[in-house]
Amino acid sequence: MGKLYLVSIGPGALDLITPRACEALKKCEIIIGHQLYLDLIQTLIADKMHIASPWGKEIERVDLAINKTVEGNNVSLISSGDIGIYGLGGLALERLGDNNLEIEYEIIPGITSANACASILGAPLAHDFLTLSLSDLLVPKETILERAGFAGKGGFVSVLYNVQSSKRKELVYEVLGKFRPHRSPQTPCGIVSNAFRPEEKNQIVAFEDLFSMQFDMLTTLVLGNDATRVVHNKMVTQRGYSFNNEK
Repeated sequence: MGKLYLVSIGPGALDLITPRACEALKKCEIIIGHQLYLDLIQTLIADKMHIASPWGKEIERVDLAINKTVEGNNVSLISSGDIGIYGLGGLALERLGDNNLEIEYEIIPGITSANACASILGAPLAHDFLTLSLSDLLVPKETILERAGFAGKGGFVSVLYNVQSSKRKELVYEVLGKFRPHRSPQTPCGIVSNAFRPEEKNQIVAFEDLFSMQFDMLTTLVLGNDATRVVHNKMVTQRGYSFNNEK
């Protein structure tokens, strides 16, 4: 029996993939993932067997990785960001449990979209924050809106994933509406698309401006709070340090 590596490849730039992840890829004969992820690390896996699967086939992708491991191969199942955060790490462990399988595996962490986008925007996550996925494929829309309401009321800086798709255009504005009673219209918010990839774009806008903008699934929104400021064109969420000289 081989070993299964659950490998996080970060936001897209090769130099943001951890050395441990690179070593895992070297050890494996088979690399499995969505084609987009395989393309991002093509130069690292040129001599490996690649197996791609489309969106919507996540269970099949995980089961294939497990089966190839049971057959005696060292296998990397890859995901962008961190495979344990909105990735397939959890599903892989579930499938091992469901099938009562015991194999050797290793979960290798990576830089998430929240980390990556925050670094591009400045330091918006310097205090308490949370992440919220707007995908309603696995979570009911009502639950997403309820969580958004709690996030807004709690005053958390919030990172929104899976912001807008071709079939889900209006939910983002409903989610922003849940924040509206708890945010000043001028609250700084960050928009980052394709973080650390050649097509990267980013900007900082006022909260109220978001309602008239269009996004996509490769965009991440960072909603500031009442402690977030723009300093030298970067977002900074103040943590509350005192600048008084000690006596």
